[in-house]
Amino acid sequence: MPLEFSIRPDTVIRVLMQFKEVDKDYKVKEQKLETPERKGFVVVEWGGTEIK
Repeated sequence: MPLEFSIRPDTVIRVLMQFKEVDKDYKVKEQKLETPERKGFVVVEWGGTEIK
């Protein structure tokens, strides 16, 4: 999903979560996430969608 800005950001952080209901328990491995450095003009986008 492209983003357009009138001013170019120094840092862009985008998070998209997808989720759905399940009928049994699952074991999920822990994700190792890296925290991006925030400097200058920072854009953060959070979004999510339910899968049916």
